[in-house]
Parts: sequence; C-alpha cells; structure tokens
Amino acid sequence: VMLLEELRDAITNRKAFHGKLELPDDLYPTWDQLVPYFDQSFLNGNKRARDPHKIFVNVETNDFPIVRHIKTELGRFLNRANISCHCYAGFSPNAIASPPHSDPMEVFFVMIKGSMPWKIFEDGCDYDDDTQTMTSKSTFSKRLTQGHFVYVPKGIYHVALPDSSRVGFSFGW
Repeated sequence: VMLLEELRDAITNRKAFHGKLELPDDLYPTWDQLVPYFDQSFLNGNKRARDPHKIFVNVETNDFPIVRHIKTELGRFLNRANISCHCYAGFSPNAIASPPHSDPMEVFFVMIKGSMPWKIFEDGCDYDDDTQTMTSKSTFSKRLTQGHFVYVPKGIYHVALPDSSRVGFSFGW
C-alpha cells in the first residue's frame, strides 16, 4: 500500500505530514524523458516553461506512469477522482521558487528527481515580500529526495528552497 494510515490521520486533522513512497526506481521518469517533455511544453506555448530556473507544467495522467500510479492510489485513498498534477522543476543551483505561500487546495508534493529543502509553517508565516525575509519558525524542515513526499493542508504556509536541479510533482484536490 502506497500511503500510510498516519497520512489519513494527518489529512483528517489538517496536519502536515512527510513520508517516503515505496515505489520501484523504474517508475520514476528519467532526465532523458523529462527534459524533452519540458521542451515540448515550451514549444506548445507554455510561457511558464521558458525559464529553465523555474519551470511549471500541467501534467496529465497519461504523461508519465508515476502520475497515473499516484493519482490512482490517491484517488482510492481519498475516495475521489478529481486530482490535479503539476510539475515544478528547475535546472540550476540558484533557482528561485515561489516565496512562502498557502494554496487553496490540499497538496501532496512528491520529489521526482534531485533534492530540495522544504519548510512548512503550520503556525503561520510572516514573510516580507519587500525584504524577502521571514522570522517565522518552520514546524517542518527537511531535504526531500526522490520518493519523499509532503502533505500540506489547504491554507498552510510552505516554501521550497531549490539549491540544485530538481523535479517535483504536486498533486492537488
């Protein structure tokens, strides 16, 4: 079973949760599969795939076997069919991600390639856009690597802090 009972408790109690998927390595797309996918997204007019430091691509269920697998498992687990998937990626150690923010949906983020530090602020976040600083203490701070996931409840502040080339898929409902 891909998902844990602890995740069910986290979703029920609206608490962030971190774990690792036990999936075979060959289910994860290779760089040789991902890079042409990003190129094609740009060629198809996706302006958010133009900057190699910060790529955003909508991912369909059939684009990668791992997306179908995770959507199927999440759908069973949550008893719902409408789960979105977006890819966040970048190809540099000095990439810029979004500042600390909250989302209007539940988020299940899976690290696909590379690694990236993540922080979650369950007690709120006081990020200052002008100075790009924050004094909030994170309640979760870990480096995610391939197969690691975080669940972030709707409305909870979080931030990814990319420091290397990486690819992550974000599932939402």
